[in-house]
Amino acid sequence: MKLSRLLTILIFLYGNNLLAQGIVPRVYVNVPEENLRAAPNGRKIGTLTKGTETVVLSENDKWVKVQITGWIWKESMTTIRPSTGKGEYRALHILVETREQAEEILAQLKAGKDFIQLAKEKSKSPSSVKGGDLGYFNKGDFDPKIESVIAGLQMNEISSIFETSYGFNIFKRIE
Repeated sequence: MKLSRLLTILIFLYGNNLLAQGIVPRVYVNVPEENLRAAPNGRKIGTLTKGTETVVLSENDKWVKVQITGWIWKESMTTIRPSTGKGEYRALHILVETREQAEEILAQLKAGKDFIQLAKEKSKSPSSVKGGDLGYFNKGDFDPKIESVIAGLQMNEISSIFETSYGFNIFKRIE
């Protein structure tokens, strides 16, 4: 049975319920080295070696989003994300659960309501506390579909409603 088919079955059968119970589907790297990427086809953020245990969080056609647990030297860590430069893009984001909520927010934005204020009030995204500000990012930092939506916007342009597995999204490119 293909690994992708097996993973689909495991995710379907076990899902998030098992994650909550501490029983999770585990898979292992089966090649000498595998690149760990920020998003499918995104920038490389690390390398996993053969035998590394991972937990499957989600998957699409050719990619599997995994979680790894390991130990690294404490003094190597910081709470500040290192910058590799200013970044190529900067955008604001609103995430809601239903299309109806997104349509209501989009109508308010078109009527001139402040994006930052609506993000703080309505968005369920972690970025809502910062008015939806995703900060600076580069190609490969997010899902390619999300990046293409943001990259296709002019400065200060608001996107149409964009559906992901997390809900319904609205973006505004600010740089």
